[in-house]
Amino acid sequence: MIESLFRPESIAVVGASNDKNKVGNIIFRNIISTFNGKIFAVNTNGSVIENYQSYKSLKDIKENVDLVVVAVPRDAVPSVIQDAVDIKAGAAIIITSGFKETDEHGADLEKQIIDIARNGNLSILGPNTIGLITPNFNATFAFEDTIRGNSALVAQSGGLGVYMLEWAQKTKTGISYFVSLGNQSDITESDVYEYLSNDVETRAIFSYIEGVSDGDKFLNVVPEIVKKKPMIFLKGGVSKSGSAAIKTHTGSVAGSIDIFKAAVRTCGGIFVDSLEDMLNIARLVNSSENVSSDILIITNSGGHGVLTTDAIDIQEMNEIQLPDRIKKSLLKILPKQSVPRNPIDLSGDADYKRYSDALETVKDLDCTKVVIVQSLPMVTCTDVARAVIKYKGTGVIGVVMGMDEDSASKLLDSASIPSFKFPEDAIKAIKYMTSRWTPDKKIRISEPPEEAKKLVAGKNYLRDFEAMKLMEIYGIKTPKWKTVENESDLDTAADYVGYPLVMKISPDEPVHKTDVNGVIMNVQKENLHEAFKQLNYKRVLLQEQISGAEIFIGGIKDPVFGYTVVSGVGGIYMEVLKDLSYGLAPVSENEAMYMMDESKVTKMLSARKRNYDRLSLIRAITNISRLIVDLDVSEMDINPVIVNQNGAYAVDVRILLNSKQE
Repeated sequence: MIESLFRPESIAVVGASNDKNKVGNIIFRNIISTFNGKIFAVNTNGSVIENYQSYKSLKDIKENVDLVVVAVPRDAVPSVIQDAVDIKAGAAIIITSGFKETDEHGADLEKQIIDIARNGNLSILGPNTIGLITPNFNATFAFEDTIRGNSALVAQSGGLGVYMLEWAQKTKTGISYFVSLGNQSDITESDVYEYLSNDVETRAIFSYIEGVSDGDKFLNVVPEIVKKKPMIFLKGGVSKSGSAAIKTHTGSVAGSIDIFKAAVRTCGGIFVDSLEDMLNIARLVNSSENVSSDILIITNSGGHGVLTTDAIDIQEMNEIQLPDRIKKSLLKILPKQSVPRNPIDLSGDADYKRYSDALETVKDLDCTKVVIVQSLPMVTCTDVARAVIKYKGTGVIGVVMGMDEDSASKLLDSASIPSFKFPEDAIKAIKYMTSRWTPDKKIRISEPPEEAKKLVAGKNYLRDFEAMKLMEIYGIKTPKWKTVENESDLDTAADYVGYPLVMKISPDEPVHKTDVNGVIMNVQKENLHEAFKQLNYKRVLLQEQISGAEIFIGGIKDPVFGYTVVSGVGGIYMEVLKDLSYGLAPVSENEAMYMMDESKVTKMLSARKRNYDRLSLIRAITNISRLIVDLDVSEMDINPVIVNQNGAYAVDVRILLNSKQE
C-alpha cells in the first residue's frame, strides 16, 4: 500500500481550512497547486474551501480516495483513521503532533491509530510529520515551490527537513522526493529508502536520522540500495543531552553514534559529521564529474595551493606527481619563475587563457582536478568558471573565491560541475565520496564450539578463570595462569607460571580488580606468600607477567544493531582517551585492520620500530566478534590485551551473558 502514499490518483485533506494561517489550509493549497488528480477537502463545518466543495467526513466522499492527509487535533485522529480504513483508502499522512513524543496519553492514541490502520491494511506516514513531496504533488506545510532534481531528502526532523528544502531551493539543487518521517509509527526509514532505491530519477538519498527503527532491516536494505546509488547520513542525538532531547521530540530511542557510524560504513553508505558536509557532498553527487582520491591542484595563488595540500594530507589522500610529458608542456605555459609541479601555480597574473591552456594540458590525466581561482584584476572567478566548463567530464571541480564567486558558482552549477568556496570543503567532500566501503551484509549464524557451550551453560556471567578458558577455546592467547585457593598450593602454581608474576583476586562476579586494590604486580618468589596474604581473598589468580602495548577489545549487544565489537587503546587510560573504533559482528580481517587504524592502535604497535604481532591482534578481534554472536554476549571487555612480538594476550577478561545459557 506504500504506492498509495507516493503515487495516489486522489487525495483527501481532513482538516482543510480557509484560514491561511492554519496548517490545513497551507497543505491544501500546496496540493491544489501541484497535484493533477482528484482532490477532496474534508472539514466538519462543510463549507467551501479554496473554491472546492468540502465534505463533513471521509465517508461522505462517494469516490475512491487513495491518500488521506490528516491535520486535525490529536484526539480526533483515531476516528479519522477508522474512516480512512472504512472507505478503503491506501495510505494516510498524519501531520498532527502530540503523540508518543509528548506524553502517555499521546502514546496511547498513537497505539490506537496503528492498531486501526494495521487491521485495515492502511499505511501511515507519521504522525508528527510535516508531510511529503513527490514529483507529482506537495503535501507539506512547507514551501509550495520546489525545484525538480535528482536528490531525495529523508528527514526525521521536520525543522531539519525544512532547512534542507530551503537549501535545495537556494542552490537550485532540486529534489526528487522529500519525506518527513515523523514518529515512524508504521512506515519507517528503511521502507522509504527501499522505495526510493527503485526510483530511476533519484540519483542519491540524503537522510537526517535520529533513531533507526529496525537495525536488522537497515542492515539488510541499505547495502542493496548503495549498489545502485549513494546514501548519505547525518545523525542527531550524538551527545547525551541530544539523545535525551530526542525522547521528547520524535519518541525515538537514539542508538550509539559510534555504532551507527559502523553500521553505515558496513553498508557502504556515507556518514557525515555536519549538515554543511552533507550539503557539500550533494554538490558532487548532483554533478557530472567522477572524482577519485588522486588530486591535482591548479591555482593562481600559492597560499591556496598550500592550504589544499594540507587538506589532502589531513584527509590521507594522494597529491599526484606530474608525468614528465606534462611538465614539459607546462613549461610553455607557466611564467619563467614557476616550477611545473603539483600544485600547478599559474601565478597571480594568470588570465583566462593560462587557465584554459593548463586544463587542456592535463585533461587526460586520470585524477580529480581541483581548479582554484582567487579573483584578481587579471582574472575573475567567472572567467575561470567558463574555462572549467570547457573541460566538463574530465574530473574538474571549481573552488571560486572572490568578488564574483556567487555568479561563478551559479555558472558551474548550471553546467553540473561542483563548485566550492573553500578548498578544504572540496577536499573533504571528495574524501567522503571516495572512501566508501563495498557494501556488506552481516550474516550472524551462531555455531559455538561444544566446549564453549558446556562452559557457559546455566550462567549469566563467567568467572575470570572461566573467561580465560573461553579465550583459549576461541584461539586467543593468554599468559600462563593458575588459580589458588589454599596457600599450600601457592609455590607449585607459581613455579608453573614463572617469575615475575601478577597476583589478582578471583571473585565469583566480574569486577574491575584495580578499583578494589585487587592486583599486585612484579611478585617474586621471596614475596609470594606476603602478596597472597595481602590480597586475603578466597581465590587468587596467578598470571605470567608480560609486557607490551596495552589494547582494549570489547563487545556489546546494541539494542538497535546487535552484536558489536569495540577496540582501541587499552589500560587504565582507556576510559579517559576513548580512542575507540566500532565494528558490527562478525568482523572480517579487513574490518579489524580498519578498526586498528581508526583507533590509532596500528601506530601504537609500530611506534619506535616495534615489531609487535599485528596479525595476532587482528585474529583476536575477529575471534571475539565470532564469540559474542555464538554465545549471545551482552557485554564483555578484555582490558588489557597485551600485544608484543610474540602475540596478543588476553590478560583480564569480563563477560556478561544475555540470559542463562542452556
